[in-house]
Amino acid sequence: MKMMSRKSPLTTMSRGLFMMFALTMLFATTDLQAAAGGKTGVVDVSRVIKQMPETTKAENILKSTTSQWGKALEQMQKDFQSGVAAYEKNKASMNTATKTQKENELKTKLQAAQKYEKEKFGRGGALEKKQEELMKPIRLKVLAAIKAVAQKDGFSLIMEKQAMVYGDSDLDITIKVIDQLNKK
Repeated sequence: MKMMSRKSPLTTMSRGLFMMFALTMLFATTDLQAAAGGKTGVVDVSRVIKQMPETTKAENILKSTTSQWGKALEQMQKDFQSGVAAYEKNKASMNTATKTQKENELKTKLQAAQKYEKEKFGRGGALEKKQEELMKPIRLKVLAAIKAVAQKDGFSLIMEKQAMVYGDSDLDITIKVIDQLNKK
């Protein structure tokens, strides 16, 4: 007899209690902040980042790098395809040892192209690392500007605009953050 996996009612109830606790804490924190007179603001970080000249430079570097690596990969793939075409054309006149040698050469070319593609464009590859390297200073600069605006204008909480379901437009400090970045 096969045992079936089922969620116990206790686990389901625990999750429900946890969610109620989390919501209670969220509302309690909001109430405490309101009672303490804390100001809340929102900022559209992606809009701020898009308007920075550093972002344009980073995007251009990434495009150039992607193009360069893409051309190298394309050349590797063309070399492989032309090798396959030559092999197919001449395999009837090849002896077994030559066929095996050519097949191994083609296999090596294919593996090299696949490895290159994975190293450059795959998850955690060189392109992702390059993007992180270029964007990290930009994000840190934006964070510093947000912090400066928050401290200057007395905000105790700044949230990402896209994470909000609803918010009064008076809470939006995006323009102030952009102005702060333009001052520097």
